[in-house]
Amino acid sequence: MLVGRLRRRGKKLKEFMLTIKTADSTEIITLLSIYIEKVKWLRSMNKPLWDESQFTLEALNRKYENPVFYVGIINNEVIGGFIFVEYDRLYWPEVTDNSTYYFHKFVISNKYCGKNYSDRILKWVKEYGREMNKKYIRLDYDGNRKPITEMYTRNGFIPVDTISNQYVSKLIKAEYLIAGNN
Repeated sequence: MLVGRLRRRGKKLKEFMLTIKTADSTEIITLLSIYIEKVKWLRSMNKPLWDESQFTLEALNRKYENPVFYVGIINNEVIGGFIFVEYDRLYWPEVTDNSTYYFHKFVISNKYCGKNYSDRILKWVKEYGREMNKKYIRLDYDGNRKPITEMYTRNGFIPVDTISNQYVSKLIKAEYLIAGNN
């Protein structure tokens, strides 16, 4: 749980609380709708990234081995979320131990973009990895998208490889080394 202050109407400050937790079935449905909202918005901005067909519970369970869905919540509203998996055999097949969390499908609802929630959630992810005695948080992202690249870089994720797939010509594999868990 993260607590902070949000500046509202001049100098008046209002408390807000960001809670990050494992999603229940209702929250997963909400998260899936946020993914689809983002897909449509990106397409309308001529920046397609994902396809709606991958955002069903069945499709995500097929793609990821034992995915665990997490959501960020403010004032009882899901603002976004992500998926953690213990193994990523598609992009990190060489890693066979359980020293890593793989971070996938990070999304923030358009309504909450630009308010520093991405950085707060990534901070929580790194702290949670430390608590779970992980050595790394690993992820992949489209290196052609400057805001995404900047977000992960400023949060300490170091690119370790560049690959491509059928959708992305510059897919960056990056990792965050959790200090003290080596």
